[in-house]
Amino acid sequence: MTACRYLFLSKTEVRAVVIGKHHSGKTSVINTILETRTEAEGDEDVKREGIIDGRRVSLVETPGWWKTFNLSDLSNLSKQQLVRMISLISPGPHVVLIVIQADSAFIDTDGRFLEDYVELLGPNVWTHTLVIFTRGDLMKPEDIEQNIQKDGSALKRLIEKCENKYQVFNNSNHHDRTQVKELFKKIEGIVQKNNGKHFDIDLKKVKEVNEQWEEIQTRAYSRKSRVQEKRSKVQEKACVHRLEEIRVVLLGWVLCGKSSAGNIILNRDEFAIGGKTGECTRRFGDVDGRKITVLDTPGWWKYFTSELNPDFIRSAILGSVSEFEKPPHAILLVIPADVAFLEEQKRITEQNISILGDDVWRHTIVLFTWGDRFKNISIEQHIESEGEALQWLIEKCRNRYHLFDNTDKNNRDQVTELLQKIDEMAAENSLFHLNT
Repeated sequence: MTACRYLFLSKTEVRAVVIGKHHSGKTSVINTILETRTEAEGDEDVKREGIIDGRRVSLVETPGWWKTFNLSDLSNLSKQQLVRMISLISPGPHVVLIVIQADSAFIDTDGRFLEDYVELLGPNVWTHTLVIFTRGDLMKPEDIEQNIQKDGSALKRLIEKCENKYQVFNNSNHHDRTQVKELFKKIEGIVQKNNGKHFDIDLKKVKEVNEQWEEIQTRAYSRKSRVQEKRSKVQEKACVHRLEEIRVVLLGWVLCGKSSAGNIILNRDEFAIGGKTGECTRRFGDVDGRKITVLDTPGWWKYFTSELNPDFIRSAILGSVSEFEKPPHAILLVIPADVAFLEEQKRITEQNISILGDDVWRHTIVLFTWGDRFKNISIEQHIESEGEALQWLIEKCRNRYHLFDNTDKNNRDQVTELLQKIDEMAAENSLFHLNT
């Protein structure tokens, strides 16, 4: 097919992949282009289509990420989802739109991560990329240009990787079609510069990922079935009683979501969030007619062995049990659901938890936080895709795990089910006693 023919197609059809971190404005960009309205990122319709100015436009929104330092921090599931989603616009996108907030800092770690993430699609992707700056109405055009041209800046390097192709969007003004027309014109230029070719999807890689995904789904279903079967047997044979009083300890690394989880359990903002917990903090509440005590603890550093953590971290972990007049019913080991859990995290987590003695694992439930970041993915699929380290941890805790959606604080069912799992665990075990 000639370049002219491909250019004609780019005037009648546009296929694009939209990439960006959480709250970067990906959904708003799609709304602006398609003149539609979807309220939140991560909606079920990851592929959206429309007819704009005589063009058939297909846009695929990929999963976002929170601030991370390198690609190894990202869960396997996130990487697999990117590859699977790009296959939704076969034979390939004309353009990969990288969405960045114009008024947000973009530092070296952001730039390195984004480059590595985009190259998951293939090393030749950059000739098909274009940066869209959202929230352009909050900054003067000359200020945006100044940020781009700043020598040695991460943003300048990214724009240069994209061959100086970018567009500023004012997403608050959906009626301004000029910015969309300018975008389509630049996409036509990208198609023409690539000799009329769209970005070729690595079909072999897509096939491998899809086959892996089928295996993951099978194993996830099997794990969920085993857990449900075990819970049924416990409920039937272990004389599970509804505990009128429950005492729990929250453990985990820094910024894993412990304090947020504590607030969800108690159904009010008792623990400060957004920073590091500096000391053990105990709070009380009445939940579903039960007296609940939650102890939040300082987190350990995710990449530091227990010996390298400050002494007060070890003291806090040891003291977390003695804080109670009676021993706690459960240790809730808090882990974000959207990050990698590698062999390094397995080793560090085991070191810190084992401070409480070998018997602690019988009384531990893994509490995954930020479950809202994968709307249509089960926690079992995450466990099976992440690999041996996380699976080891789940088995170590006797397949006891639970998932919280931190954004849906009105969802009390997730708390009720967690308390039921603690009831079941207590029926299997005697109360935990410190053994160090």
